[in-house]
Amino acid sequence: MRKANFIVSGVFTAFALLIIALSLTFPPSNHGVPGPGIFPFIIAALIIISAVALLITTLIAGPKLDSKIDLRSKNIINVYITMAGLVVYTVLLPMVGFITTTTVMLYLYIRWFSKRSWWKCAVISLLFTLAIYFLFGLVLNVPMRFGLVL
Repeated sequence: MRKANFIVSGVFTAFALLIIALSLTFPPSNHGVPGPGIFPFIIAALIIISAVALLITTLIAGPKLDSKIDLRSKNIINVYITMAGLVVYTVLLPMVGFITTTTVMLYLYIRWFSKRSWWKCAVISLLFTLAIYFLFGLVLNVPMRFGLVL
């Protein structure tokens, strides 16, 4: 577990530094209004703080809390399924569209992880997707025009 914590801490720190470097290429703030790079910069800074906290916690705990990780347990398999689903979602999003892709992804995740009835999963995923779409598309004026459907 210690080795995994060190690896995760290093990978997330490198990832956050990459995001910070990319966010610095965005346009600067304009008349006191934050530019588009401020949010990714803040999130990356929080990722670095979390990675450093994990590193320090692991160093303080020492080898006494070291344990083996079962990479085939049910919980880990759920993580693999989630990651694979997010990769498929990212690939399909520009081609199919936000509403369709997000509704299907949420439906499948809710169905898989909560074991609710199909109609409850459909209603929850559709309402949540529409709420996000209208919040960002209408209230915050974020253009969300991509994909064939919506």
